[in-house]
Amino acid sequence: MIGITVTKGSEGIECVEIKGHAGYAKYGKDIVCSAVSAIAQTALMGLMEISAKKVDFVKDDETGYLKFCAPKAESETERIKQQAILETMVLGLKDIQKGYKAFVKVEVR
Repeated sequence: MIGITVTKGSEGIECVEIKGHAGYAKYGKDIVCSAVSAIAQTALMGLMEISAKKVDFVKDDETGYLKFCAPKAESETERIKQQAILETMVLGLKDIQKGYKAFVKVEVR
């Protein structure tokens, strides 16, 4: 199962942590893992593109681990863009969870 933890603070989503593999199909054929990975990695790339500060992340493909945090925004416009990316990511991940409850769990704290 893929466990996704989204941590929120006073200004919105701060960090995202994804652990594990779905186990829906064999490695390389797992559409659930692929979908979660595509959404999360696209959000990470979006943050990297629009953030003035470096976006730190940890990734381990073998274990299915990805963690990243939004850097402190340097302007309100940057913060709004960061949150739009992150909130859209959460919408996509929750939609995957709806269709594949036995394979994906999204928790927002």
